[in-house]
Amino acid sequence: MKRIASLILFVMLASILAACGGTDGAASNAVTAEATTAASVGTGTDSTASAAASIAAVDAAAASTAASTAASTAASTEASGAASTAAGGNTTVASVDCTPKGPKVDRLVWWTRAAEGEPLFESFKTVAQNYQAAGGSPVEIVTVIDAEFRNKMSISAPGGEGPDVFGPIAHDWLGEFALQKIALPLQREQITSSDDIIDSAYAAATADGQLYGIPAWVESVALIYNKDLVPNPPKTWDELVQTANSLTQGDVYGFGFPLLEQYHEGGFFNGFGSYIFKYDNGQFNIEDIGLNNDAGVQAAKFLRDMYYQKQPQLPEVAIDRANMHTAQEGMMEEGKIAMTINGPWREGPLQRAGINYGVAVLPTLPNGEPMVPFLGVQVFGVNAYGKNQEAAIDFANFVTCTDSIVEQFKVDPKTPVRQSALQTSEVQSNPNIETWNEQAAQGVPMPNIPAMGQVWKPWGDVMDAIVLQQAPDDQIKPLLDTAVEQIKAAIAQTQ
Repeated sequence: MKRIASLILFVMLASILAACGGTDGAASNAVTAEATTAASVGTGTDSTASAAASIAAVDAAAASTAASTAASTAASTEASGAASTAAGGNTTVASVDCTPKGPKVDRLVWWTRAAEGEPLFESFKTVAQNYQAAGGSPVEIVTVIDAEFRNKMSISAPGGEGPDVFGPIAHDWLGEFALQKIALPLQREQITSSDDIIDSAYAAATADGQLYGIPAWVESVALIYNKDLVPNPPKTWDELVQTANSLTQGDVYGFGFPLLEQYHEGGFFNGFGSYIFKYDNGQFNIEDIGLNNDAGVQAAKFLRDMYYQKQPQLPEVAIDRANMHTAQEGMMEEGKIAMTINGPWREGPLQRAGINYGVAVLPTLPNGEPMVPFLGVQVFGVNAYGKNQEAAIDFANFVTCTDSIVEQFKVDPKTPVRQSALQTSEVQSNPNIETWNEQAAQGVPMPNIPAMGQVWKPWGDVMDAIVLQQAPDDQIKPLLDTAVEQIKAAIAQTQ
């Protein structure tokens, strides 16, 4: 099974390399999926009191585990070259020494989109505690919500008020950060056991031939279903419609997903044959945008008709942009949605809600072609304006090293790109890991070029017009044409 998982991961990451020509990458940009994340921990990096409190908390936790963690690290390093610094320790199949090696500074600041109290944030705290216990610097973790992250990086980093380390972020952000010169250029030689990470994963963290981040996970969306309601997941869209409508009764729906979310719409647009930027001769052609081609028109019609023709019937909140994520996620956790389209980040909440769920590859579309979701890689980066760059690189290596990745996997089961992590018993024991790999292998990499940042709003606005306003067939093509012109105009302004 481990060899199969590794082979599937290699195939899907190779698709990134092929689509990016070794220079451009992909990431899943959940445009609004995490926009409801809670506000910053404390008051951010400019608050001395908040920093002191945060560091004190880490100091206390680190002190309580320092002896056992240090002993575990030393023993593991001597036996196999791997540090066992995650809580409880993890056994890896490759010799990866995760011991901190960088200089120790008074404080490192880590910006993340996870919010205090969330399981992933608590996992990050464990990683930071383990780092300090193993001899690394104290780390202050600061939450910056998804909707504000890029803007704050753009303003704060050059002004000397940004983080030392940031992430995990979607790879399509890296091109923008690279253009602004706020992501520190890296060399593979600076990455711990760099050969442990599949070569093609680095392509997603690369822009214009330069590496700007350390890859951590690969991900895409798939079909998540309640096994108690759907014993056998549908393989075609017709089967999904039939199954979903048979289960829809009262306040229970057979299917629901955030229909207006561009990231989720991507599987339909790509599956019908549309695209964002045409890839030619080793680069993306930002003049050739395919959202308004015949396939794009077909995809837009399909999504409009899905809701109004009940193919299948969806909850009303599916087209409520402000609430479509949290409301439907809550409904599934209550057993009121039988099937949805979402990513591996939903496993933890469903487990905690006691839902007997499964994961399946997305059903084929009515045209007989598979849905093609966006494929992304999550990365960690270092602030190019930071004063503690060497120490920051050391921590970025620690947070993406084997045991830290496995620690995060426990609450956020995304597929690791580090092979020693992928092959651990903790990762392999997840019954859905092979399905996530298989689905991601069918995905299409998302461009990480700066122009990608100009796509989301016009695309979202036009789908609001088409779906919410029930645009007639003869208006869909002109509406998409206008959106493409808006994208091109926005790109031109950034050139």
